[in-house]
Amino acid sequence: MELSLEASLEPYICACFNDSIRLVRYLTRVSILAISILRIDTSTMGSVAPPKNEDLPQADSPYLELVPATPEEHLETLRLNSKAWKGQITLDQYIERETRLSKQNLTKDGSLTCWILVDRRQEPNSRLILSSCETYRKPAYLAYKGKVEDIICHGVGSVFARSEFRGRGYAGRMMEELAKKLDTWQSENQPRKQGIFSVLFSDIGKNYYSKYGWKPFPSSHISLPPLSDSQFQTSLETAKLPKAKMLAAEDVRESMCSEINEKKNRNFLKVVSEKSPSSAKISIAPDYDHMVWHWAREAFYEDVGVFEKADPPVRGAGVDHHHIYCSWVRSVGDSPTSHTLYILRLIYDEPSTPAEELATIEAIAAVLRQAQYAAYKLKMKSVDFWNPSPLVEKAAKLMDQNVQVVHREDSSISSLKWNGASQGLGDEVEWVWNEKYSWC
Repeated sequence: MELSLEASLEPYICACFNDSIRLVRYLTRVSILAISILRIDTSTMGSVAPPKNEDLPQADSPYLELVPATPEEHLETLRLNSKAWKGQITLDQYIERETRLSKQNLTKDGSLTCWILVDRRQEPNSRLILSSCETYRKPAYLAYKGKVEDIICHGVGSVFARSEFRGRGYAGRMMEELAKKLDTWQSENQPRKQGIFSVLFSDIGKNYYSKYGWKPFPSSHISLPPLSDSQFQTSLETAKLPKAKMLAAEDVRESMCSEINEKKNRNFLKVVSEKSPSSAKISIAPDYDHMVWHWAREAFYEDVGVFEKADPPVRGAGVDHHHIYCSWVRSVGDSPTSHTLYILRLIYDEPSTPAEELATIEAIAAVLRQAQYAAYKLKMKSVDFWNPSPLVEKAAKLMDQNVQVVHREDSSISSLKWNGASQGLGDEVEWVWNEKYSWC
């Protein structure tokens, strides 16, 4: 709005300059006009109205792009997706949880990327977020025909489509773009200069993400009930299992994530890839940083009062004589009665004789029994173990013949996108150690 008051009223100013009465009247009129102008300007202020459907870009628009979010935009994605994922905590607590997790060794220094689908014509921090997701850079192993390589992979999580925009195809466009991005994302310093694989864990079944390259892999688990004090003591007397000790965090580091364990992991992958050279073997590295990230999540829920504080915190169990150890974490359920104790990782040396196999099964049963007892003391509904090996299955049945392996069809579906064929690694791939520690 342009105003030329000075030019239009100049004659009046000159004529009335020596007439105080007329000057007062003039100033009064000018003041009233100024107030009116201020009212007009104020009435035009306010927040930008949400775009109408006809103003939104089409999902196939060339103007749409998938980009890393700014810190401010990342915070906005948390506000947007909080209703879907914060559960029983507040928005501020949810943001605090994600902030804490982003500062762990597994996720800091650029390992965590928040992606947003936006219109490239809009400015950062003013862009309308159409959909969003996160990726985690993770250390991984690749084994093919006896050769083991240290590589990186990416885990995809927090895939979110805004409810008001659902049905417009934005989530699909985002996954298409993400699949292309991850082919080379953060791989410039890798020997192969290309991403070999990425993973995600689908809570919407097996079909949707498969369309974009993430194929479903075996997604099973066993559930064991908690054991009370009396049940635990009785089982020790009747089952004749070896004695398992409880592990603190440092015990897990030394017993499960040491250099010796890493050498065992690499040797195991070398052997299995030599035995079946037709398929590549991959695994997310079961390192200590993965364990700590899960424990940080648990510790947050202790701090906000969802979990009771464990004193001292027990992080797993083991049988030293048989070199069998497991680590675990508490996971929040939909209600206080649905919290779960998840086995993050369980390790054992492969037996070579029937006698060794029986001893291994009994030792695995002993550490699982300790997990059941811990679940009771921590008020968990069950102990869950992802994708149990045949020996773990036998150990579970040694304690309870009614234990069944559940094959999931809808939730936490392990899914993997394989790029190895273009790298001369064949079309077939086997995911080794697909256990809870790898979840993101």
